[in-house]
Amino acid sequence: MAKSDEARPVGPLETNHNRRLAELLAQVSQAVEAAESQDGLVAAIERVRAFDGPLAFNHTRPKLVACLALLAAALVGGYQYYVYRHLSAPVVILMVIFGLCAVGLFIYMWRKSSRIRALAERLYQRDLLFDNDMRELGDELPQLEKQLFSNFYEFNRGNYSRELSAGYEGRYQGATHAISYHFYHFHYVDKRTEVSTDSKGRVRTRTVYDHYDRYGIMLPFRYVSHLAIIGKSVSGLKGSDYKPSSNRFNKLFKVIADTEMTAARFLKPTVVLACEEAANGFSALNLEFNAQAQLCMSFDNRSVISGQQQHDFASPDAFIEEVRGHNALPELQRALDFIHILMVYSDSNFRKDGE
Repeated sequence: MAKSDEARPVGPLETNHNRRLAELLAQVSQAVEAAESQDGLVAAIERVRAFDGPLAFNHTRPKLVACLALLAAALVGGYQYYVYRHLSAPVVILMVIFGLCAVGLFIYMWRKSSRIRALAERLYQRDLLFDNDMRELGDELPQLEKQLFSNFYEFNRGNYSRELSAGYEGRYQGATHAISYHFYHFHYVDKRTEVSTDSKGRVRTRTVYDHYDRYGIMLPFRYVSHLAIIGKSVSGLKGSDYKPSSNRFNKLFKVIADTEMTAARFLKPTVVLACEEAANGFSALNLEFNAQAQLCMSFDNRSVISGQQQHDFASPDAFIEEVRGHNALPELQRALDFIHILMVYSDSNFRKDGE
């Protein structure tokens, strides 16, 4: 049984333990990615539980080397300064080399140890997807990116770079409508130049890269098109501005549609109220209904498909119990409930005769 608090092996056994643990993590990682249900995830945890050794890499050797490198840097520099009252360039270079070696070893140890925690987090994330009827996109992600970037003004962001960092497909069953949707993580970078003046009046410039993230849900929405309800500015949108009678709504959103009639028919009082309530839970909320009868609901909330993980491989029995239970995503549920409300109220208002 894996134990993180046992005495760790030293000497020749250290290399063997680390090798066995690395092999275990590789096998468990493959099992997590190949799992098709919670049973596969539970089997992966059970494999970790059966490991006969501490569930931690032994870093005795790299720690010792790192400490010796720091000590050598201190002794070399300290000796020269004590004798000559200055540090020569070669000694400084030697001290820097020793220091960089130590830093590199500490980074190496941290990265190896973090693999265990990252694998447990990945397993829990896959469990969240199973619990909430979602599937992570792999080879299909570039196609979703192309579709979103081509069909929605929301993605006119990032003067330096933009990409979908992740994408998922899911299904939601409401009281009236069943929804098939895609959830995405959009990352974009703005490049800008900063100009400053120092105390001597010299002008200095530097290039700054600002990184941003947006998240959202895209799905078919056949009841309205050519309409945008904007809480975070978007470039390229054109059309008629419209303001409903709600002052609160007008402070939160700007409405742009192909005609004022389109906006007026969609934004009945119940829909206006639903949008106001949604803005309480979703930061910088945008709703864009495009010409292809699709809706893109976008926002800044980063925790929509992140759960509150309570356990990991250090307590495998509790971790198994957590994975076997149902782990909900309340923010995602609220977003889908809101979209369902829009569908219910739009259905009767925009449905054509005979549909």
